[in-house]
Amino acid sequence: MIEEITNDFYMITLPMPFRLQHVHVFLLCHGNRIALFDTGLDTPENLSTLAAALLKIGKTVQQIEHLFITHYHLDHCGMAGRIKEMSGAAIHMSELSRPFTLRTDGEIQLVREFCLRHGLPQEATSGILDFLTKSRAEVAGPFRIDHSLPALPDHERLRFGNWEFQAIATPGHTHDHVSFYFPAEQILMAGDHVLPEITPNLGPDVFAPDFRPLSSFLASLELIQAFPIKKVYPAHGRPFSNLQERIGELKDHHEGRKKLALASVKRGLKKNAFQISQDIFGSSLPEFDQFLALSETHVHLIELVRAGEICEAGEGSHKLYAPVVE
Repeated sequence: MIEEITNDFYMITLPMPFRLQHVHVFLLCHGNRIALFDTGLDTPENLSTLAAALLKIGKTVQQIEHLFITHYHLDHCGMAGRIKEMSGAAIHMSELSRPFTLRTDGEIQLVREFCLRHGLPQEATSGILDFLTKSRAEVAGPFRIDHSLPALPDHERLRFGNWEFQAIATPGHTHDHVSFYFPAEQILMAGDHVLPEITPNLGPDVFAPDFRPLSSFLASLELIQAFPIKKVYPAHGRPFSNLQERIGELKDHHEGRKKLALASVKRGLKKNAFQISQDIFGSSLPEFDQFLALSETHVHLIELVRAGEICEAGEGSHKLYAPVVE
């Protein structure tokens, strides 16, 4: 499925075998040259869907010259290596993405350590690691980044043909997340930074344990509020115009979740992040949702500790949280 946003600017919807069911990628054309923003998962179905969409506007995958990637999740960069093999496209991505794009075994080990440190049961941890290992095996890669997009919000100006746009670091959902702003059109290509119907999951960067996802996410929301934006094109869900209202909803959501985490800690003695996540999300989630709930709870606990509202009470390799004794 391909939709024209404006002249030579398109949105292509690719399928996913997950709950979200789809991801949008975006296309700029300049003559026979193409810049693609995000790629979708690396599956034969996605490659054929992308090729068929391009054929509708008289283009081919081989004409893709540039790949601009919002972040390292496989529904956004999965086909980057394959498209590069087919077209020679240059890959543009945050420097913070590099440890993930190289896909070393170290990443799997660090995810395992994070899960077990914060109390995710062994069975669920094994399921997550199996999923990550299988997902990586199905991707053409690893691939290398040709041009690093900014790790700080310095709004790098980029050009493609007659198009001018800015790469804006918007960490939160991931450490490396970048959004793209088109000043003339007042369009924000938001990736997973702001979604119209669901709250982006915030998770740790296992390669950078000092990363604070929640405070980074809130700062990134404040940052994009300063831009004149008429329309947001997200990676999931329909394009929308009520950005200011949506940002308010996201801020309220996280404030509410942080209060629930605080209340959970105050109700007990020492708890790990997984136990606190069960208090918030329930105890009957599927394995992958248990991991997402743990990740989101962990980012709220980080901020509660820094604010002095709770304290860490680690026991060996396991991290626990407890009320502050006054």
